[in-house]
Amino acid sequence: MTCISFYYDPSCPWCWITSRWLTEVQSARDVEIDWLPFSLAIKNGELGGDDVTGHLDTHTIAHKVLRVVEAIHSAEGIDRGELFTQFGKSYFIDPKLGDEDFFGAVLERMDLPVSYLDELDNTDHDAQLQRHVDEAVEIAGGDVGVPLIIFETEDKQRVGYFGPVLRRLPTPERGLELWDSIHTLATYPDFFELKRNRTSRSKVKTTKRLFPELG
Repeated sequence: MTCISFYYDPSCPWCWITSRWLTEVQSARDVEIDWLPFSLAIKNGELGGDDVTGHLDTHTIAHKVLRVVEAIHSAEGIDRGELFTQFGKSYFIDPKLGDEDFFGAVLERMDLPVSYLDELDNTDHDAQLQRHVDEAVEIAGGDVGVPLIIFETEDKQRVGYFGPVLRRLPTPERGLELWDSIHTLATYPDFFELKRNRTSRSKVKTTKRLFPELG
């Protein structure tokens, strides 16, 4: 079995696409994923209201989502990956929902108390979210964002990589080829990075085929 940690911020469309690719990989490869939060608002020092990246609004919304995720995970024992799926499905895929009403829709779909909306502004969760960011940065370095995957190399070292950044969800067959290739590179002790410029926007709607219930 291959065990990885996947760090996500719910606002990032690139991260969403990579995460859906990994869920398909799991159906055909022996992969265990520890889904963990990575608040870009914390990473970029935006909690005080400074618009460092030009994405303050979406990063702030995502940070509130992560507070709710932590609260539900702690109280209900629901995996953070399942919570990310539910929030992401409502945020990226469901055309009927906007930024203001997807919170309640997720809770209703999961049959969870509406009182969890109170956690959106509960700063008590921020220390734990900071610890998650710190742990990821300690492994992967300070110049990373999401998607971020932590692997174990052949010599048992934990290493983190920003990416893969995918424009669209690959076909299942192509996705497995991609996983096998990346796994080989990522677990090789002397490999560090591959990088090229992005030339187009993300195509998050390509992940809709994973959610036939949305029509």
